[in-house]
Amino acid sequence: CGRCTVVCPMGIDIAGAVRKMREGMTAGGFAPPDLYMAADRAMATGSPLGVQVKALKKTIEIQERKTGIPVPLDVPGADYMVILSAMEVIGFPEVIGALSRLFQQAGVGWTISTQTFEATNIGIQIGSKPVAAALVGRIVAAAEGLGVKYVISPECGHAYSALKWEGPNLIGRAYGFEVVHIVELLDRLLAEGRIRLKGKDGRKLTFHDPCQLVRRGGIVQEPRRILAAVAGNFAEMEGAGMWNICCGGGGGVSTSSRAEKLRLEAFRCKKKQIDDLGGVEGVVTACANCRNVMEEAMDHYGMELPVLGLSELLAQYLEPSP
Repeated sequence: CGRCTVVCPMGIDIAGAVRKMREGMTAGGFAPPDLYMAADRAMATGSPLGVQVKALKKTIEIQERKTGIPVPLDVPGADYMVILSAMEVIGFPEVIGALSRLFQQAGVGWTISTQTFEATNIGIQIGSKPVAAALVGRIVAAAEGLGVKYVISPECGHAYSALKWEGPNLIGRAYGFEVVHIVELLDRLLAEGRIRLKGKDGRKLTFHDPCQLVRRGGIVQEPRRILAAVAGNFAEMEGAGMWNICCGGGGGVSTSSRAEKLRLEAFRCKKKQIDDLGGVEGVVTACANCRNVMEEAMDHYGMELPVLGLSELLAQYLEPSP
């Protein structure tokens, strides 16, 4: 999660050292078997969970019926290309409908590529540069093929750092587009007055900072400005922002079945942060993996709390169309 690097008094990049160890273990054949299988699926299908275009289109059809808004696919020259994590497609598909509603009101020209729609980079998670480079290269090829100006990284922690910070080094050149996180874009659209809201959520809500966004991405104030616009009773966890504690395990940990016991035990630190606030009625985050990990852990500990995606929460309070 990188917290050790931030607090190290000697300035040692401990998380970076762990990454190098992971690369060596993977090269030697000692990584968790589940991660090797996920990497094979990603190389074969484009998705570590094996989510293919047929499933994406079915999910989109359902969201189109719910919102009445068509989702643009493979549109050349669109300003923005949206990529999604597999967990969003199969676990939290409402994010697609939320983006449709938000972008329609804001007048954003966007598209999803059916050639490459997956944001998850299992190569980064397992520690395989060849796999990581191949997956980044597919996104770059799709974006540059469509001629978009921006690629929107979804509510996924490592996908943003993998594409924005590590990607150019992995493929050996700069992109012909800019990478922007969905939270950055929504914050910008709000500031420009292109997203107009009505009402606020009255529940006591708190925000979980995904480690990769805050410590590797520097996205700290943007989600809080969004929450200030829609959350009428927002409470910060102790040590929020740059110092926040991991949800219990990143995407690589989530993929490894043998890590489940450890992941549930690690969540106890996050549970304490939430419990110490007292009376929290919902946890908001901006990472589908964090959301999934926390939902499973909350079920395990009998915590009856909803975990909300930031984009969906914002879309709930859009000003109705005239």
